[in-house]
Amino acid sequence: SQRTSSSGGRPRAKDLDERTKEYTTIAIDYYRCGISTQEPFPLGGAVESGMVRRAWNAACEEMGEGMILTPTVFKLIASRGPQLRGELKTKAKAIVALTCGFQTGQNKKTIAFNRKRAEYLKEDSTFAFKDVDAKTGLYKNPLFQMIINAMWFANRRDEGPRHPDLFNPFPKEAFALVLAVTENNIDEYLTGIRTDVPFTANDYRAVYEGHLKSLEEFAVHIQEVKLLDKILKRIHSVGRFHSGAQPISAVTAPTFSKQILDAAIKEAQEGSTTDDDSE
Repeated sequence: SQRTSSSGGRPRAKDLDERTKEYTTIAIDYYRCGISTQEPFPLGGAVESGMVRRAWNAACEEMGEGMILTPTVFKLIASRGPQLRGELKTKAKAIVALTCGFQTGQNKKTIAFNRKRAEYLKEDSTFAFKDVDAKTGLYKNPLFQMIINAMWFANRRDEGPRHPDLFNPFPKEAFALVLAVTENNIDEYLTGIRTDVPFTANDYRAVYEGHLKSLEEFAVHIQEVKLLDKILKRIHSVGRFHSGAQPISAVTAPTFSKQILDAAIKEAQEGSTTDDDSE
């Protein structure tokens, strides 16, 4: 159950009772991960609804007991999609301003420089290269790792370290989202003076899909060297290191040798015959 909201009808977590709040907090975590790693711009109500329900079911499973998903809580979870994209946009903005070589100021020379720079970086997604002038090191521009660290690996309690099952290797969907938000921040300089360009689903879903398609084509094209796999694995391990979380290898469950497993099978087979005899 929830109390009526004092924020003009917009549902808020603090208006929920304690038990509902606990479920909602867990569901929001799963939903944010879904938006980050699977479908950053859910197309249509059915996709969004499915994602919210999956997140809620995961929360119920974690809590060990089902709970009805009310329309208020549904809205509250769904609102975290645009919120996450806004948060990513804000984090990327400062990094793009710092690393892409734009100038501040409003004289004609600066305006002309910024406009030209933005057009150059956008053309054929030049900004995706590590060296944007030589166009080498595709998908290795260090600004991507900076954005990813700030967004998902800021500390050991962040989504990246807490959900290695979703973030290791770093998903190509999340990487395409980072490419799209980088492009959105470059778009702010197209007039020569930084002008706010909202990172909306309407304007940037197609941009995101274009980057995802390019990543998939890149993966197929360089299949033999598995370069994209290596890039995405490295993004995760660098991010995890940045967060201060233990390396995954240090926290894996113990594994048994083949001999021990073979012996266990043999024992089980022998055991099943003696069990049958004793009935």
